[in-house]
Amino acid sequence: MSTASFTPLQFIIITIHIFVFPFGRCCMVEYCAGMYSQKLDEGGIIIGKNAPYCQVITDYIFCLQGTSRSCRGNLKFHTLQTLLQRQKREFSCSAFPETASPSEALQRRCNFLADSMPHAMHRYCTAFGSRHVRRFDGHFETCARSGAYPLIDNRYLLVQITHSNLANRVNALTKVTVIVKATRHCTSQKQYEAGTEDAELAVSFVDGTMFSGDRSQRTVEIRPHNGSHVEIALQHIATMVYVRRQGPFLSVAIRIPETLLKEQLDDGEQLCTTGCVRGETVRIKEALANPHSFTRCQGIHLKTPLKIATDRCARVGVNDAFFDACVFDLLMSGDEMLVALAADAEHHIEKFYPPYSRHYANGRHNLSIYDSLSAYEWKRCPAHSISSSSSSPFSSFFLNVDACRLSRAEVIPILTLYFVFRLLR
Repeated sequence: MSTASFTPLQFIIITIHIFVFPFGRCCMVEYCAGMYSQKLDEGGIIIGKNAPYCQVITDYIFCLQGTSRSCRGNLKFHTLQTLLQRQKREFSCSAFPETASPSEALQRRCNFLADSMPHAMHRYCTAFGSRHVRRFDGHFETCARSGAYPLIDNRYLLVQITHSNLANRVNALTKVTVIVKATRHCTSQKQYEAGTEDAELAVSFVDGTMFSGDRSQRTVEIRPHNGSHVEIALQHIATMVYVRRQGPFLSVAIRIPETLLKEQLDDGEQLCTTGCVRGETVRIKEALANPHSFTRCQGIHLKTPLKIATDRCARVGVNDAFFDACVFDLLMSGDEMLVALAADAEHHIEKFYPPYSRHYANGRHNLSIYDSLSAYEWKRCPAHSISSSSSSPFSSFFLNVDACRLSRAEVIPILTLYFVFRLLR
């Protein structure tokens, strides 16, 4: 890097690069800083009043503006913007009008998140079996409601799943829709669909293409492994969506940088972040502690004895919450493919999300920890005639769920009305 004598302002900028950028992982400031340093080094540009350096400053500011949404509240980001604008004035960059706009190559470039955050922390969410969801925070739930709901929805990506009844009256994941949203310079909108009515998983987007971007730098790409496993790589945001199939059953998983979870859209519940809709979950621990009491309340019959179900799931090697899901699904459906689906879901998270094995897995493959719940009293049991109707037996779970959890948005108005009522009395 060629330099003249440093001014105090230049010294501040260089100090920020040395001591601050290695630790900034909340937005793409590091990427812009790297571009700044690279231009100075490769171009032999002198820091001072000259057109090449003014162009570097303009490009730096343009790069920061492109990541401004992800950098809200980031002190480094706002400090740099102020310092760079001050440098433009100090070096009279207005005297070089050709540098007022960013470089043409920079305007056409897609900024890859992995370039700015090569060691970013990721989160993992998966949905499989009979409405089982592992959220990004590691919490497992079994949802009570069927229907179509988003797993995740941000400015880059929407993944929506549909739970409905199959021919064998098992309620499971029957459709996955992945919408990659258009991002300037990176990708046009792409949509992927998978459904149980299809013979195999689709290996292309609905428009017939398999990737977005040019062949040398594919920003979005479908990677089919076989008729039962497809990966959708969103390279520009370092995100992976995995869609898998076992017989008629689908499962989906998402691996995404933690920083992008802060950009979730606030227009509804998302299963991977807020959990089951309205907090309505099946009390799976209590059901496993005493499945006869549970099924008697629901007016349905066990399809597999408890001992056989636990032995079968232990034998295939599933553990912890995946073991619970395996046993529950086998008890209620008797379908061996759901056993394979649970085993596949656990194997997948172990392979593609290493923190799971280090921080979450315990290797449990029995139900003894739920023994104390065996006396749980099931209330609000539906009429037994429900089980003979055309609806799935699983639909009766809607009437016996853990719906006591209220979101903060729901609690605050309730408490406000309560205190107003007390004051008016």
